[in-house]
Amino acid sequence: MTPSCQPWTKSQLEAKLIQLDHLLNQNCFTRDALYEPATEAALIAILRLEEALLNQTELAGKRIDFLDEVGTNGRIEDITSLLQVINRHLYDFTGSTGANAEYKWLRVITPQINHFYGAGWGYFHSNGVVFSCSHEDELAFFVGPYRVFFFRHLVRAYQEARLYLTHVLPD
Repeated sequence: MTPSCQPWTKSQLEAKLIQLDHLLNQNCFTRDALYEPATEAALIAILRLEEALLNQTELAGKRIDFLDEVGTNGRIEDITSLLQVINRHLYDFTGSTGANAEYKWLRVITPQINHFYGAGWGYFHSNGVVFSCSHEDELAFFVGPYRVFFFRHLVRAYQEARLYLTHVLPD
């Protein structure tokens, strides 16, 4: 958890939940949608907001810690740590590279983000990542070597955190 994390007020929580709900229900996450830069931007916004939401949940006394297909290894213990690791691997920058680079949100993304909808396996030639998804109804994202499922991970973590925080945060 981020050490400098301050507890949200009820109104801050409500604003973040509205943002996340809007993002999670974007048409770009439906089966037949084209994968465009806007999809990537929405995914990154979800990953950033959801990590903050899970940090708030832990700060309020409950860690969202389900393991279902999280692929635990190394420092990844549960869904909360998976989102922390993924967010640490998203680098957003504009302009020049190197020591004089300007850092800004939601621009050129490295490592590459890949996606796959439905059951299957294969190889992303562009960055050499082997992937698999065993669910016909799932959208899987791969940020570098890390896989996160849209419905089984991101939507579920949002729902669990929302349910907990809306009941424990004071008005």
